[in-house]
Amino acid sequence: MKPLSYTLVIMGPAYGAQSAYCAYQFAQILLSSTNHSIDNIFFYADGVYNANCYTDPANDEFDLIKAWQNLAKKYSLKLTVCVAAAQRRGISLDNLAEHFELTGLGELSAAVASSDRVVQF
Repeated sequence: MKPLSYTLVIMGPAYGAQSAYCAYQFAQILLSSTNHSIDNIFFYADGVYNANCYTDPANDEFDLIKAWQNLAKKYSLKLTVCVAAAQRRGISLDNLAEHFELTGLGELSAAVASSDRVVQF
């Protein structure tokens, strides 16, 4: 089977919904157990909350923001955040978590055009 390249579009917040966590699990399994690759992980709509460095989960909760950062570091992934959606939700360079970058929808368009598969969460 030919290895495929993926773009993941995350639209759910880090907490209060399952979609971002499911996306993280999908990415982790995809990268650790297959020959497939992820070209871009794009955070859009409420998904931009995954990039807020001021999110502070309780000690007994899974830290999804830190998990995204560790995944990006380990696999040299791009964690891109829609700048317009981020601004509407109070995410800026001042509170952008490490390994996340603010970009426009052009970045998503380019990733979609170059990937074999796009999966939205």
